[in-house]
Amino acid sequence: MTRADKTQPNHRKRNSTVAPKTSRRLGRLPFFYASILTLFCLVLATYLRADTISGTVKDPSGAVVAGAHIEISGGNLSQPIVLTSDESGKFAAPNLSPGKYSVRVAKEGFDDLVSTVDLKGVADLPLSLTIAAQQTRVTVSAKSTGYANSDAAYRQLRDAGLGETYRCENFTLNVDVGTFQLKSGTITLLALVDKFETGAVFVGQGHFTLKPVDAIDTHEIVRRTGNPTAEEDFGEVVFRFSGNQYPQFAGALGARTETPPEAAAAFQHWKDKVRHRHEIPEGLTQAFFEGDTIDNVDADVLSAIYNPKHPPFFNAYMRGSPHKDLRFFMRTRVGALPQLDSPEEVALVNFNGGELDDGIWYSQHLASELKAHTADSREDKRLFATKRYNIETVIAKNDHLQSRATITFESLIPGERVMKFGLLPNLRVTRVTDQNGQDLHFIQENRKEDGSFYAILDEAPAIGQEHAISIEYVGDKVLVNAGNGSYYVRAREAWYPNLNGFGEKALYDLTFKVPPSNIVVSVGKLEGQSSEAGFAVSHWVTPVPVAVAGFNYGQYKKLDYPDTITHYNISGFYLTDLPDSLKPYENGALGAMSPTAMTKYALDQTRAQMQVCTIFFGKAPYDNVSITEQPDFFFGQSWPNLVYLPISAFIDSTQRWMLFGQINTKFTGFVQEVTPHEVAHQWFGHGVSWASYHDQWLSEGFAEFAAGLFLQQAVGKKWEKDYIDFWERQRVRVLEKNNFGVSPNDAGPLWLGLRLISPRSAQAYQGDTYSKGAYVLLMLRSLMYGDHGDNRDQAFIDMMHDYMATYRDTPASTESFKTIAEKHMTKQMDLQQNGRLDWFFNEWVYGMQVPRYHFKYELQSADGGKVKVHAEVTQSEVDNHFAMFVPIFADFGNGMVRLGQIGMVGNSTRTVDFVLDRQPKKVALNSYKDILER
Repeated sequence: MTRADKTQPNHRKRNSTVAPKTSRRLGRLPFFYASILTLFCLVLATYLRADTISGTVKDPSGAVVAGAHIEISGGNLSQPIVLTSDESGKFAAPNLSPGKYSVRVAKEGFDDLVSTVDLKGVADLPLSLTIAAQQTRVTVSAKSTGYANSDAAYRQLRDAGLGETYRCENFTLNVDVGTFQLKSGTITLLALVDKFETGAVFVGQGHFTLKPVDAIDTHEIVRRTGNPTAEEDFGEVVFRFSGNQYPQFAGALGARTETPPEAAAAFQHWKDKVRHRHEIPEGLTQAFFEGDTIDNVDADVLSAIYNPKHPPFFNAYMRGSPHKDLRFFMRTRVGALPQLDSPEEVALVNFNGGELDDGIWYSQHLASELKAHTADSREDKRLFATKRYNIETVIAKNDHLQSRATITFESLIPGERVMKFGLLPNLRVTRVTDQNGQDLHFIQENRKEDGSFYAILDEAPAIGQEHAISIEYVGDKVLVNAGNGSYYVRAREAWYPNLNGFGEKALYDLTFKVPPSNIVVSVGKLEGQSSEAGFAVSHWVTPVPVAVAGFNYGQYKKLDYPDTITHYNISGFYLTDLPDSLKPYENGALGAMSPTAMTKYALDQTRAQMQVCTIFFGKAPYDNVSITEQPDFFFGQSWPNLVYLPISAFIDSTQRWMLFGQINTKFTGFVQEVTPHEVAHQWFGHGVSWASYHDQWLSEGFAEFAAGLFLQQAVGKKWEKDYIDFWERQRVRVLEKNNFGVSPNDAGPLWLGLRLISPRSAQAYQGDTYSKGAYVLLMLRSLMYGDHGDNRDQAFIDMMHDYMATYRDTPASTESFKTIAEKHMTKQMDLQQNGRLDWFFNEWVYGMQVPRYHFKYELQSADGGKVKVHAEVTQSEVDNHFAMFVPIFADFGNGMVRLGQIGMVGNSTRTVDFVLDRQPKKVALNSYKDILER
């Protein structure tokens, strides 16, 4: 739901991709580093030889605390020694005499800590501070840390070794569209866990083949590998599976044999790969799959141990040639790639950092579903359904969070006991309890490892009944102080234990306790404010279920902006000072910046867009919306009734010119679009959500279309230039080739969504999902436009109102929207005479063709003073079945007027004659960029 400057390649900006990173290998550096390390150790040993007090200061989450004030007194000291902890939280006081000392540690936002030391040699102190906010009603207990990662079955899985080994010759294992040929080698089973087989290691000679079922996936495999099938020779593969998948291996097990050392090495290599998390991702796969919901494979297997009827899964991790980390997944119900929010059960991913072949090669439903035409993006992949979140959060003076979340849920699958949540790994869970207050085991490995959070229920909940668990957690990295009362809010989906992400809607009851100098602006409606123990307390409740909760935070001023037409409650929250990043420009380009005036401008845009969207799409799902400023310069985002606008949206054109030293047309376009785009997400994305990554264009593309609609409907009489420029930018974003010679449209069809991203097509998702998605809706509007009558957009408006009303409570898929469009299409649009729009969606959503048009005309005198137009239209660069209706316009002196549409099929030229009642200044084709063309 993000929106960022399209000129920026960074993944954080507008859901784009991670810029490829070049690997460099320097041959002599290891020896140099080894020499430095040896010298450092010798110096350190000498330094600590005298009696020394040293230590590391950490917060309750285990994160180091830099800048802590340390005061050491006692012994034979005539006055205290005063130190400050360094960036690693460390300090050291050498050359002390033996004796008793007192060590006091102080840091703003924490309680003072005093420790007594009887010094005899070296004392290295582990010093853990407690957050001062613990005096409030929300407390985080450390008494239950014994329940972390200590479940008996989980410990067996985590520490599992190798079991028996068997010879394996010429065995073929078929798993959906994947085929494993184990030609010659050994299979070593993992040690049993609670009498369950959970995995195996093959070493030897093998080959893997993946053969897609449909044309789109075949094209994608060709794009990724150069061949219509994925082929890989491998020397080792680690299989992990649910117990019901083990019988497939029965035929592979030959005679017992000794376990080769290569099997142990392969298993260790697998652990090193899947249990390691790159905090700074090098490529797409690391960014997607090593984030807040990184797979802890042992925890996933635990689900199947505690529920033998758990939906089956089968994972294979291949180390082969030429790919060293190729992973095949078959996971029913939860989806092969849960991080994609998709129910597709089968996937192939090449994990290769920032290299050119890194990416998601295949993701699709089971072949049986495809062949039976039962595959559907709307399949329910959840194991549990969330009903309500009740979250109390304390933000300390050091910007750390400590929270308690109570989550009410229902189980959807009998026997399930393991619940996986999205939670920022820096937020460390300290306790999990059930609805009776009994402690529960939970899993959360180190944040640098596979540190996703899982809760383990003592028993499987009954189907159809509500249950609740409470989770206490504490940590940092959710808020980053941008300076002068401004904050970056990170982890916007994972600042609380999020059970199903955007895959469902739930009710939220949120309480925030913060330092009184700051203000929280949250999703929901503000129900009350108070003070407690020196903290400002605010209470927010969502009146209707929403897909995600979020907040903005800082030293805000509020400005209410009523709308007497739609009666929405609109409020603006702005900052009176600049963040540190812009402080150098305070006395220059931004010296005349007026926060109040620019906030009113943003609110005026918001109000106008709310009115436009209400007319075209129906009533918004929320009565109130808060427009908040954030220090990000190229990044906007929309949450339910909460919009985050970049600070650049609060800077006028003159200040932007002074800031950049020129008129940057791309950035000007971004500023022009960002507010109406994000406001439109209150309808698209939150009013109606998307079913899977295939369907995200129904959110981003529709919001982008609405930004263009705003420029046409809300800016006054002189709208044409900005509107045409807007659609020209969209056209370029779809068709402009990058340094690899690949445009977003070249990468693949719109329907592939996030899978379009690769190092060779970094902007493909952005160009297709946003810009081509917007064009699909624009072209439907053009096709449905009435060339006669008063309200020529009525058919389109009726379609959009119907779409919003039909899918307000359930996610929409591409096929869902297609069904609505077919219900409202005009007679002319029924090209195949079957009441369906297959032709249009096959061309523009599932296809990659974009036509080129050539137009010429002649004017001739006709009877009665009228004018005859003889026009010739050529359509090219498409196949013989490609059909489109292209609008034709005439300018009679007051701008272009639409005359009608010309139908074109295939690579062809068509001539048309028509009569006008007066002489036009100009006749043109596609004047307002209604049809995407080359």
